[in-house]
Amino acid sequence: MIFLTVDFLRLRLNPIKGIFIILFGSLLRRKEFSSLTGGSYLVLASLATLLIFNDTPGVFIAAISFLAIGDTAAAIVGLSAGKIKVFRKSLEGSLAGFIGCLIVAYIVSILPDKNLPFQIALWGAVAATIVEALPIEVNDNVVIPILSATVMQLVKTLT
Repeated sequence: MIFLTVDFLRLRLNPIKGIFIILFGSLLRRKEFSSLTGGSYLVLASLATLLIFNDTPGVFIAAISFLAIGDTAAAIVGLSAGKIKVFRKSLEGSLAGFIGCLIVAYIVSILPDKNLPFQIALWGAVAATIVEALPIEVNDNVVIPILSATVMQLVKTLT
């Protein structure tokens, strides 16, 4: 909550913005100079996902981990080795993200007392990968965990 408060304040108060840019400017993307940082969106998405899916810890853990692992793998591989463009992203990055999400799905499925079978986690991994690859305007740090958790919860309910 402290980080979110500082991030909101730096957008409104120039003295805080100046200090923030001195400390963290080299870590910011161009668009983050005038909007919330990806970290703030991650905190907001984590909080929303936790509040919505608090009775299914396996779904929450998988959804946040899809973002942390899958989205990071997609970005690293896409920026360093991406050649084939699909929308504004690279196929190589999307495949790396999917592999990261598959690994997460497997690990969460074998955690004790999380009650998330691999088949259900797999649906979440697919949803996270699709959302990451699509050229949507909403920050994917918000959409990936909420949508993948929603998909897993729906599949879990229907099976």
